[in-house]
Amino acid sequence: MMTTAKAVASRARVGTREQIRTWGLVTLVVFVLSLVAYVGFSTVGGIWFAISDALALALAVAMLPVMVGLDVLLRPIVGNISRTTLWVGMAAMTLIIVGSIVLLTSEVSHEFVPAGGGLGMQFVGFGLEGVWFLMLGRIGDRAGLFGRGLTAVTYLAGVGFVVGALGSPTGPDSSLVVVGMTLAFIGFIAWVVMLRRDMAEGR
Repeated sequence: MMTTAKAVASRARVGTREQIRTWGLVTLVVFVLSLVAYVGFSTVGGIWFAISDALALALAVAMLPVMVGLDVLLRPIVGNISRTTLWVGMAAMTLIIVGSIVLLTSEVSHEFVPAGGGLGMQFVGFGLEGVWFLMLGRIGDRAGLFGRGLTAVTYLAGVGFVVGALGSPTGPDSSLVVVGMTLAFIGFIAWVVMLRRDMAEGR
């Protein structure tokens, strides 16, 4: 018979999984909207710049409870490497949030400044987000929390964000940025869908 402590722990894990599923859905919706905004500012500009930056800010904020929830599930299994992974993820989201605020409040031209300015901060944040995904794929697989498919798309998203960030010094329209962010877009959408499925199944 399950002890009271084990029952409480089991309910806490279920609650954490539901938190991840709920906020994962929020990130997916905002992410898809950000793709629409990306097309808008790439072709039209104007107000689409502000819309895109606002969505980037919202996406980074929504990712925080997902990251915290995954750390809650992983840390008892893999230990401090999960805490380190969480710190990397939170640092990434912080940079994206701050960069987005800078762009929304002061950089109306959206002129690219390598490793500087609001857009530069966003790209550095995306790069760190890629590192978070790569670390998460490793510890999620090791802990048995991620299935083979989820692990693969976690790595795909990570590689995409890292490649996109590495190409950013040559400008946001460089081939490395386009290829990297395309991989990141595909990987991220697949990651959220598969993550929500695995969390529902209680993997």
